[in-house]
Amino acid sequence: MGQRSIDNSASDTAVSSGGRAYTVVQISDCHLGSEPGEALLGMDADHSLAAVVSLLQHEQAHIDLLVVSGDMAADASTQAYRRLFPLLNGVAERMVWLPGNHDDIDTLRQIVASDVLANRVDLGGWQLLMLDSAVPDQVGGQLRGDQLALLADLEPGRPAVVFLHHHLQPIGCQWLDEQRVSNADAFFSQLPDCVKAVICGHVHQASENEHRGVSLLTTPSTCIQFKPGSEDFALDDLSPGYRWLRLHPGGELETGVSRVSGVEFQVDYAANGYQ
Repeated sequence: MGQRSIDNSASDTAVSSGGRAYTVVQISDCHLGSEPGEALLGMDADHSLAAVVSLLQHEQAHIDLLVVSGDMAADASTQAYRRLFPLLNGVAERMVWLPGNHDDIDTLRQIVASDVLANRVDLGGWQLLMLDSAVPDQVGGQLRGDQLALLADLEPGRPAVVFLHHHLQPIGCQWLDEQRVSNADAFFSQLPDCVKAVICGHVHQASENEHRGVSLLTTPSTCIQFKPGSEDFALDDLSPGYRWLRLHPGGELETGVSRVSGVEFQVDYAANGYQ
């Protein structure tokens, strides 16, 4: 999936043309185990994450913010989160985590500082909002009232990007689309005009859609990839990757997906699911 430029400057959003562009990197669905070398459907989650981190550090000269959009751990264990933090700490000027369905927010709060779990970050004129779509003991997503209420705090005169774990609209994978945010209509009804893009993880693949002029993007996993267009669970042979964003002072957003190349990964393509 190539580079994409999003410029809704004709809308109500306007910011100063001065200043610099900010670089944001999103990684998702690391599924790190409690112990080094644990595999998810054949793929060593440590090995694949290290390859993605090496790639993004090579490609991005300076990263202002690293967004880790859920399913950080395979088992929501304290050990996995404790291992993950030093692997990512220092990659960017700042890092934020938001939970996925494989995570436990209470455990996360015990491991990382509150600023890592912040629901908002400001970069120049840009507003970045992190929402929690995870539902305890459920695979699918939902946005609680307190999460939806955060949308009202976005300032109308400044461009914004919203991150969450679960996707909001169908992407063409029947089995995954059953797990999307169940109250997406409530989200879209409260989404302010200043939002340029909504970016998710969970689906282990890159996709681009649009809703009323707002870009809806998903991001590959740093581990196994799900096959686009599949009715049932199926793995893809694409390599792990990440999403980058360039937030320009004039309100333009550039984004793209980059994947690891030249590295061999083991994958159990015959698998029909995982816990």
